[in-house]
Amino acid sequence: MRPEGMIEMVLIACTCPHCGGTVNMEETMVSGFCTYCGKQVINDRAVVGNINVRMDRTAEVVNILKLAKYSMYDRDGNGARALVSRAMQMDPNNSDVWYMDAVLDRANAKNDIKRARQYPSLGVFEESEVEVYRNFDDSMSQTVLIVSVMVAFLTVFVSLPIGLVFEAYLLIPAALAIGLALIAAAIIHIRRHRRNIPPPVFGDEERAVAEAARERARDEASRGRK
Repeated sequence: MRPEGMIEMVLIACTCPHCGGTVNMEETMVSGFCTYCGKQVINDRAVVGNINVRMDRTAEVVNILKLAKYSMYDRDGNGARALVSRAMQMDPNNSDVWYMDAVLDRANAKNDIKRARQYPSLGVFEESEVEVYRNFDDSMSQTVLIVSVMVAFLTVFVSLPIGLVFEAYLLIPAALAIGLALIAAAIIHIRRHRRNIPPPVFGDEERAVAEAARERARDEASRGRK
């Protein structure tokens, strides 16, 4: 039993959008600072005087998603993944972040696209752009080249002892020529199928943000009636 006069302090666990660390803040605190990286952390579940304070971080999420899109354009996969993960922690209820995740996480692309269709857009990344950015980092091309080099090396490695043992000396240069031809074919394939990603463009951002805000307000109102 709590002694009379003692004030009960309720802590809320917030996730730092900069480093991912957990920051415990009193429920009456609107913001604080991360004990790991020192950056400011917003408490979007704060309660001040029996009033729930809900922070609208849509503009911040939009800017992070824009940076992620530019990172994909620059073929910086690690940077894009970090930014999309940060935006997802801040606001997972928009379609843009899930469409971007479909590009970055190919294994779960279908589920991400299905989830994205349930949420409003912020005007940064549309479903039609998923296919455009699919191989933004040329990872498939790099795989084709690596496999071609390995096959070429294996061909030469196997033909060398066979040619020497059976005195089939012409087999060695033939195997070398085949290996070089495989590598050349892989390079030509990469150049022909390289993605020409257009510079990042953004839709009617203000209209999309306003529509997303109205969608959230309708969802909250419907939950309140229930």
